[in-house]
Amino acid sequence: MRKSNELQIGKAGEYIVCADLIIKGLTAYPSEQGLPYDVVIDNGLKLLKCQVKTTEKPRVIPQRNKTSYAYIFNIKRHGRNHVKRYTYNEVDVFALVELETRTVAYIKNADMPDTLNIRVDRLRGTYHDEVGIKNYKDVIKCKENGLNQRDTIKKLNIHQTTVNKIWQDGFKPFKTNARYFSDYYKYKKWFEGLL
Repeated sequence: MRKSNELQIGKAGEYIVCADLIIKGLTAYPSEQGLPYDVVIDNGLKLLKCQVKTTEKPRVIPQRNKTSYAYIFNIKRHGRNHVKRYTYNEVDVFALVELETRTVAYIKNADMPDTLNIRVDRLRGTYHDEVGIKNYKDVIKCKENGLNQRDTIKKLNIHQTTVNKIWQDGFKPFKTNARYFSDYYKYKKWFEGLL
């Protein structure tokens, strides 16, 4: 059984979603208990079913050798006895709420994965891959400007092993497709069509 605090956090998320939708010009209200969706959205043309997922704060991303934080949303698409949950008939849209800033992101059911790790905006630039990309650009710039490896290490205060790897011809930094919470609530083109 879930703790009452978790239930309160979930309820807070539902009310934040209703307020956010009303401010956006839609009619929204909490659904009845026991339904596969939490909020009903009325745009004047049709009713949409919205499942709300709320997180209280960033959590440590599992299986990382360096500590990294993200908002983690788990969408359990199978209930008891492997019964499918959140089918396209049951839920139209997911509302993801992060309580730290009381921000809501909306994702269509068809685009929602089972687990979603979303980066924290206030930590932008501190994630391992972002630091690696910045180091790569800085080392390449030093190399193009004629600095040797030793002077590059001193200037950038980057570990020698990192500079040596980047200095090699053909080395490419890894790319990232990670997204921040603001990427989701800024990208709302599909949602604007509901207004």
